[in-house]
Amino acid sequence: MTPRRLALLGASGGLALTLGWAAIAQSPPPPAPQPASPPPASPPPVAGPVSQATTPVSNAGETQTCPPAFLAPFKAMGVPYHRSEDANAQQAPMICRATYALSFNTATGSPDWVIERLAKARLVGSAQRANNFRPDPLLPGSPTAQDYTKTGYDRGHQAPAGDAKFAQPAMDDSFFMSNMSPQVGIGFNRGQWKILEETVRAWIICGGHQDVVVMTGPIYGASTKRVGPKALLVPEAYYKIVYDVKSDRVVGFILPNQPLKRQDLDAYAVPVSEIEDRTGLDFFRGFTRRHQNVLESSAGSAWGHDTACSDADTDD
Repeated sequence: MTPRRLALLGASGGLALTLGWAAIAQSPPPPAPQPASPPPASPPPVAGPVSQATTPVSNAGETQTCPPAFLAPFKAMGVPYHRSEDANAQQAPMICRATYALSFNTATGSPDWVIERLAKARLVGSAQRANNFRPDPLLPGSPTAQDYTKTGYDRGHQAPAGDAKFAQPAMDDSFFMSNMSPQVGIGFNRGQWKILEETVRAWIICGGHQDVVVMTGPIYGASTKRVGPKALLVPEAYYKIVYDVKSDRVVGFILPNQPLKRQDLDAYAVPVSEIEDRTGLDFFRGFTRRHQNVLESSAGSAWGHDTACSDADTDD
């Protein structure tokens, strides 16, 4: 049976968009193709607390859409979408919140994808890690911090804590367990993967990339290893796709979920089409097919930034 997937945006008690609300809705079908042009400018910073979403959950297969303002940052390009019709027919309603969006896979215990839209204003500030890992109250049967205890794997952020330095509630939102996936610690989550996360922030803070969309998630491949009380499936690798809205440039990465020696990130650069093949996801589905082909066909290379950029070395 095709696993159900829960799509979540942000987290309970988190930050809302400037409209100050949250809602739950059915994951929308792919939007009509848009002209091959960059998305609109980045939305204003998130502000204001939000209470737990209370919109009724619709039945499977019933079409509902999130209020447009919630998905506006990703409207032109579209959020990732499972290519399998069976997978989409089984998809659970989308939960809409503020700083990031994710689609949770209840069969694996991890999100299939997490999407963020980042600007410098969100990456700098006084917010600090509280390490308050906790179940997501909007995800029935959410993993807990204890599900990772003594497994040998880190609770690996998919939307990094360091991407939300601008406000403490936003950073706290990143510690919901719906945003975690089992990652090797030394040499990966605390090594090469952390370097990738910090490098992406450096591109934004002091590399001239002012409006960037980042998509992150696991690749399972042939992995059958499960850990913890909820039998979380351990990915064999992780991907990250970084898209510059203004320049219409993209670079994708796949890093094996294992201890890695520090090396140039170009060693892990891959075409987005390879990530699609290995995950079954469709990225940039709001763009025309021609535009998608141009973006997804080449591996690209890691972008540059000022080597003195220290502000990017923030919590992950």
